[in-house]
Formats: sequence, C-alpha cells, structure tokens
Amino acid sequence: MPKHSEEEGEEKLRDKLIRKLTGRAPGAVEREQKKSLPDRLKWLEKKHKGDDKEAAKAAGISLTTWRRWRSGKQKPKADSVAKLDKATREALVPKGRRKRIADSTGKGEGLSGAPLSGGAQMSAWITISSDSRPRDLNLGGNLPPGRLNEVVNKYIEEGEDAAILELKKAIGEYLHVDPEDIHVHDVTGFDWSPLSQPKDTGEDQGSGGTDAQGEIF
Repeated sequence: MPKHSEEEGEEKLRDKLIRKLTGRAPGAVEREQKKSLPDRLKWLEKKHKGDDKEAAKAAGISLTTWRRWRSGKQKPKADSVAKLDKATREALVPKGRRKRIADSTGKGEGLSGAPLSGGAQMSAWITISSDSRPRDLNLGGNLPPGRLNEVVNKYIEEGEDAAILELKKAIGEYLHVDPEDIHVHDVTGFDWSPLSQPKDTGEDQGSGGTDAQGEIF
C-alpha cells in the first residue's frame, strides 16, 4: 500500500516538477510578487544581463512604460501584472534546461531501430482504478520528441497548476489511460536527462528492457 495520501503525493509531484523546471521550490512567482515593483523589475533585468530593454521586451512592455514603473511614476494595471508574472516564469526556466527537457523524449528516434537510452524517467506509486503499485515510467523512449516542451510551455503561460495537469496528461498518454484516473501517492525518482544513442556493442540490444507499456522492469 502507498505510504502517502493522494494529496501528499500531488504535492511531491508538484515539488519535483517545479524544481526540475526552475531549480526552485514551488511558489517562486508568488514570492517575487511580494517584492516591491522596482525590485521585481531589477530581478528581471538581472535575468536579461542587466538590459532593461530586453527585460521589457520579454514582458511585452514598452521601455518607456518599464522605466516609469521602475522610477515609481506609474503603476501597472492587472493585465500588465499578468505579463510580468509570465515573464518571471519564463525567466525561471533557463534556456539550457529547456533544451535538456526538449531532448528528453524521442519515441522512434533510435538509429537502426536500436532503443535510445536515458531520457525522461519517473518512479512513483500510482493508482489507476484498483491497480495501485510502484511504477518505473520510461517516458523518454515512449513519448514523442519534444512532448515535455508542452509541460514547460504550460508553466510559462499559465503557471504551476497547468504544468501539473499537462504532465499528468503526458503520463496518461504513456500509460494509455485517462489522466483523471491517475492518482499519484508518492514520487521517488524524477529525471529528465537528454536521450542518447546507445553504444554499439555488436550485440543484439533486444527489447530495450521495457514491457508493452514501456515501463522499466
């Protein structure tokens, strides 16, 4: 039986996912929102190598307006605050990390039919209907190329809840079940390393060590 409730499991899934995306604990945007507006803008500028023009562009704000905000001469409206929140989420996911995530799935991309190694892997106690057990999910070799980009995009566009839902949708595609039927009770492993071509040993690689669903055994 799982050691944790579904609620606790969902929190662990959130923590693992957001740390994988941003390197920070969940709620990073909320913590930024508590700062003064000038401090928020300075932080975004720092993420853009101190260039206020690039920071304003990333947020979809004119440079004139940006500088008026920073000087305290003007305050942003609700829609502009939403743009700042989105720009903050985008700045929290480094480009190098996005590339690693983009390269972490690639079903059917192995050379000469040989399975790729590495890639997105997840170990969790998951209940589907009455089937409750620990599962090792080989997402990398069984999801389409760039599938987890959609999780990153959901985080940037809509936030943590949307990213969690998109990840569960991807897991549902992998397990061939409705994501609403997936209940996560614990997460013990979470790795999104890039996929790599296997070394040619001159031996038959066989099935790649996965069952019909692609679960590692």
